[in-house]
Amino acid sequence: MKLAEAPDAPPGNGAAARAFDVAVVGAGIGGLAVAALLARTGRSVVLLERAAEVGGACQPIVRAGYRFDAGATFFAGAGPRGALTTLLMRLGIDLPRTACDPTIQTALPRHRLSFSRDPERWWPEIRREVPDDEPGWRSLLAELAALASDRDGLAAALPALPPVGWRARLRFGQGLARQYLFSATRQAAQRLRKAEETPLRATLARVGLGPVSQQALEACLWYLVLRDADECSTLEAALALRRLTEGAMEVSGGPMALASCLAARLRQDGGEVRLLTEVAGCLVERGHASGVITRAGETIRARVVVTDVPPPILAQGLLPERRGWLSRRLPIEEPWQSLAVTQIMVLAVPEAYLPSELGGQCLVVLDAGRPATGENLAFVRLGSDRRQEQDPKGLRCLSVGRFVSPSAPTDAESLAQALMEAAEQVVPGIGEAAAYRAVLPSETLGDLWGRPLASVRYAPDSRQWLGRRGLPHQTTWPGVLAVGEGTYPGRLISDVVEGAIEVADRIAMAV
Repeated sequence: MKLAEAPDAPPGNGAAARAFDVAVVGAGIGGLAVAALLARTGRSVVLLERAAEVGGACQPIVRAGYRFDAGATFFAGAGPRGALTTLLMRLGIDLPRTACDPTIQTALPRHRLSFSRDPERWWPEIRREVPDDEPGWRSLLAELAALASDRDGLAAALPALPPVGWRARLRFGQGLARQYLFSATRQAAQRLRKAEETPLRATLARVGLGPVSQQALEACLWYLVLRDADECSTLEAALALRRLTEGAMEVSGGPMALASCLAARLRQDGGEVRLLTEVAGCLVERGHASGVITRAGETIRARVVVTDVPPPILAQGLLPERRGWLSRRLPIEEPWQSLAVTQIMVLAVPEAYLPSELGGQCLVVLDAGRPATGENLAFVRLGSDRRQEQDPKGLRCLSVGRFVSPSAPTDAESLAQALMEAAEQVVPGIGEAAAYRAVLPSETLGDLWGRPLASVRYAPDSRQWLGRRGLPHQTTWPGVLAVGEGTYPGRLISDVVEGAIEVADRIAMAV
């Protein structure tokens, strides 16, 4: 990627006359990670956030004095080679955390399976619940692990971002052609291509998994990537399920503790954080982005602009309009309507009442006769704070939710009944024990986190570039990079962090 230098700033006083190496728009985990990593390397960085606090979807929900973590909460990638561990080590951050194992539990009406970080610990669960499926599980996990390994090996030979411009594409093609001279690389690429074209359901049928095992996997995929087994490719499933083996963690203070640590490190390394500063659009000169313009009319010049905002805001708000044939080249194609939204109920329950085996993320399938998606699948998530400093009874905050079609019923009473039914399946009697409960519909979540409909899956399919789900890419405007999660903004923090590290490294090499 070739980054052109922006013109020198015009004479003047104040922030409008100052130029930075990088301007980052959006202080979610992706934007904070990019800004902190670049400031650590000595680049001049300014981070612009329209809200009063950093964190984006990491912001907690506070009701009746209780703090509920209901947004960006899945802290996978906490193992030795995980993206979160890499980020914290590179920034020198020692964040108080504890391992969360099992990573995910699935509760079906008559079965319960726990997926631990170590796949070897899966076998006692499988033998207890679905003994006839063990050969199929072993075959499937071996195949998915091999695909993930092939993907990592081939990705290491590719640039961090897709090539832009005919020279970059030519060099990329030449490098890939040299790689193909080796039969092992060629065979790996062929396996990956086939896995990307094969729905996971076809693979599950081939290895002979029974309906209970298939539902357990379907529940995990719907929670992790918001795709059912027909939509999800075998390659995407391999990468998503690998998150379960990378290790998950529970952070003391919740997701905001991570966001606050990143912001503090950014400031310590000389970066500038501007809150309550909304960006109106990118400043473009001679076809190249050379900074941003705020709603207040301030011009902030930068050699590179990085955005961490939902794709519709990026394409229809921050990027200038294209004219003529260029208007068809948007970062991600439309439409922008959501295909799934979040419905959540929050509860405060005495910690002593909760079963000790309840993990950080428990997925509940309500009806074994229907697919484990939409209204038939709910999650029960433990909050990270025990709230003992505020309540001597030691209440623990939980959120119970589901990801459903925007046309799903939103009546608060029926929604509360459905979600409580799911919670009762995991913790019988939880409704009577709860000291506080409230339903938070999608519109409320969107207002809280400042993004359309809060957690959504957009219609465009972003499963490209060797199955990566995150959205690290160069837009059609030179000098503008985007990070974040295009399919489900902000929830899988490890995916967002992985993309942020790649973008930061790419910028550091060029600026």
